[in-house]
Amino acid sequence: MSQPTCPWPAGTAYFFSAHLRDSSSQLLVEHAQALRLAFRVAQQARPFRINAIVVLPDHLHGIWTLPAGDEDGHRRWVQIQAIFDRQLPGLPPRAVLRRDRRARPLWHSSFREHRIVDAEDLRRHVAYVHQNPVRHGHVRDPAAWPYSSIHRLGCVEPVPC
Repeated sequence: MSQPTCPWPAGTAYFFSAHLRDSSSQLLVEHAQALRLAFRVAQQARPFRINAIVVLPDHLHGIWTLPAGDEDGHRRWVQIQAIFDRQLPGLPPRAVLRRDRRARPLWHSSFREHRIVDAEDLRRHVAYVHQNPVRHGHVRDPAAWPYSSIHRLGCVEPVPC
C-alpha cells in the first residue's frame, strides 16, 4: 500500500510561536501589511513554505516547511523581526538597533519552535494555529478571523497530507 504524498517539497516542517513583549499590543494586526512584507522579503532571501499561519494582535503562530537540508528557522525569524521592526514609524528606537543589531525590543527574546514529526502532528498543529483566534476570544468561527491562512486552505481543520 502506498503512502499519501504531502503536497509540499521535502524538508523539515516546524510549528512556531512568536510574541511581542507587550501582551496588550495590537501592532501585529495594526501593521499586518508590514508583517506580510517582512515575510515576503525573508522568503526571497531564504526560501520556506508557509503551511499555516495566524496573526493575532500580540503574537503569531505558524507552520512552515524549510528546504531539504535546511534547518535554520531561527535566522529566518530574526530577519522577519528586523524587517518588521524597521517598517514601524519610530519603533523600535533607531539608537537601540544601531547599538545592538540583534536587539528586538518589540519581541520576546525567544520564540517557541517544534519540529513536526509526522502527518498527525502536522494536522494537530494546523488545527491549533487556525483555532487560536477562537481560543483568545477574537471570533467565534476561525474563518471569521482575517489574519489567517485558513482562507487560503479553504477549511476549518485541513488535513494537509
